[in-house]
Amino acid sequence: MKAISFLGFNKRGYQETTYLNPIAPGEYKTKFIQEALVEFYNPDTLYVLLTNTAATGIPDNETESSWETLKKKLGDKVNLQPINNVPEGHSTSDIWKLFQMLTDCLEEGDRVVFDITNGFRSLPVLALIAVSYLRVVRQVEIQGLIYGAFDAKTNNKTPIFDLLPIVSLLEWTTATDQFIKTGNGQALASLLDQGDSTAKDLAVSIEGIAQGLQLLRPMDVIQESAILPERILAAAPMVSQTVPPFAALLQRVEKDYGSFGLFNSTDYRRYPQSSLLRQLKIVEWYAAKGQIVQALSMAREWLPSLLCYHFQLDPLDKGYREEMELLLTGGKIKDKDGILIKESQYLVEWSNLPKEKKKQLNRLWGGELNLANLRNDVLHAGFRKNPKNAQNILHQTELIIKELEAIAKVWNLQDETV
Repeated sequence: MKAISFLGFNKRGYQETTYLNPIAPGEYKTKFIQEALVEFYNPDTLYVLLTNTAATGIPDNETESSWETLKKKLGDKVNLQPINNVPEGHSTSDIWKLFQMLTDCLEEGDRVVFDITNGFRSLPVLALIAVSYLRVVRQVEIQGLIYGAFDAKTNNKTPIFDLLPIVSLLEWTTATDQFIKTGNGQALASLLDQGDSTAKDLAVSIEGIAQGLQLLRPMDVIQESAILPERILAAAPMVSQTVPPFAALLQRVEKDYGSFGLFNSTDYRRYPQSSLLRQLKIVEWYAAKGQIVQALSMAREWLPSLLCYHFQLDPLDKGYREEMELLLTGGKIKDKDGILIKESQYLVEWSNLPKEKKKQLNRLWGGELNLANLRNDVLHAGFRKNPKNAQNILHQTELIIKELEAIAKVWNLQDETV
């Protein structure tokens, strides 16, 4: 295991105190937190970051620099490695140089303890950022991010606080943000899966929502989202013990995905309008997140589902969906000579729909907005003559979403579960 520490320059010299072991019963009396670190964590190598002032400056009433004293105390206890010429400024270039010095100490898969007790200026913040960076880029295992709280000592006994939970909060925040912004719940589910049964249940729901969104399974999304609030409520106490602020992050998750939920999502005959409204929310979510392929695919399927609701048909029956698609293209199929091959059995009822409703549907499906063709264009990756460019696709998708919302209002779709 490695340890990384900072040694600053104190004109009056470091004061002796008794440091309390943060990981086990025990204490160690010393002027230098580095000595206590070696005693408590037993690292193989200790890197000490030194400015020129810290390396050479001699405190009052001392005959040598603190660095020289520290070398004598630790020389036979640990592989002591100085990192010299740490910049003392705070320009952007200084900050990046220091960040590089921190990361250069570590290799893939290392275990490390960071000590920021004597960190100056922006060093504690940089160490925190470096910890997060190294966890991701080099799979470094952080054993501790410690701070000897000299000002908090009692009877000259100084506690050492481990700030690693703050890094954990960054992990939880990043994972939650990824799920909210993209629908990718893998990182968040992985963190939750390390908890108790309530957290594992929540992980299952988050994975279910994420996979449903990724693979265009709206019924799965609707069903898992329905039980999401209940599972968040159950898991919140356990998760909050580990990362107290995470409860607020869970509220964001519930706010963003709970609205998709509909218990008994497969009972679309009982709540057909609610199901359609939930599906429309998912279409809007896809569009808002820039997932245009999924948005267009869902939008294209929403119109046949709407007509299945109108004709009281099972929207999951392939034959019925084909009938509704036939209506959307005019209700009749003719051969190349104009001879009628097939006519929808619902054509008469279709013709009795109010003109405004039929006009909206025709305009969206194959008319001016031509949703069906746009969906095909996108799914075939533009391998066709005269494909639309990306900007046209984005613009047309925006118009399609607005038209779907307008159709939902004209058809007076209501949430039957409210």
